[in-house]
Amino acid sequence: MAASSNDALSDKAEINDVLLTWGQARDRGEWDTLRACFQPDATIHIAWISDTAEEFVRRSADMLAEWKEGESSKHFIGGGQVTLNGNRAYSRCHVNLISRLSADGIPFDWEFWGQFHDLFERREDGVWRIFKRTMVYEKDRLDPVIAGQLPDDYFDAATLDSHPHQIRFLAWRLSLTGRKPVEDIVLARTEGETGLIDECRNWIKGS
Repeated sequence: MAASSNDALSDKAEINDVLLTWGQARDRGEWDTLRACFQPDATIHIAWISDTAEEFVRRSADMLAEWKEGESSKHFIGGGQVTLNGNRAYSRCHVNLISRLSADGIPFDWEFWGQFHDLFERREDGVWRIFKRTMVYEKDRLDPVIAGQLPDDYFDAATLDSHPHQIRFLAWRLSLTGRKPVEDIVLARTEGETGLIDECRNWIKGS
């Protein structure tokens, strides 16, 4: 196998390791490890924050510190489909997040599916790190842990229907803490997703 092919395989393996490390570090609260997944000037664009990666790490730590007893979350990260161009890379990977949360004394399991669209750069230190991360949200669901515990009128149907179907329960979950989705959230099968993919493809070409 040609050396360039070996290099490409090594680069893709390193990038996929960053994807997996990000999920483990975020869920375990390993903040220095999480921070090291990003370039110093990196940004992240997900449902509850569109800001610098540093601010994301800080606010993630605050969120985990506020968890109630029994609450938790776990990211399942799929393998990245990686396109390389010199010291730039564009990765797309499936993401499934499962969370246990409590509202009004009722335990819920909340789950969503989406894709991370990541722009990676390899700079002077020779290490691949995320330069820009954007989530595309596909669908979500919410289930009471104890069947039959949820009153029939617990959810306000009008409130749920006011949110896009891709993030219906995510938006409800954010409302529990007085928050709402960011304005530039990207939803699957929309012009926002199409525009994001075009942006990433142009970036990887250097245009």
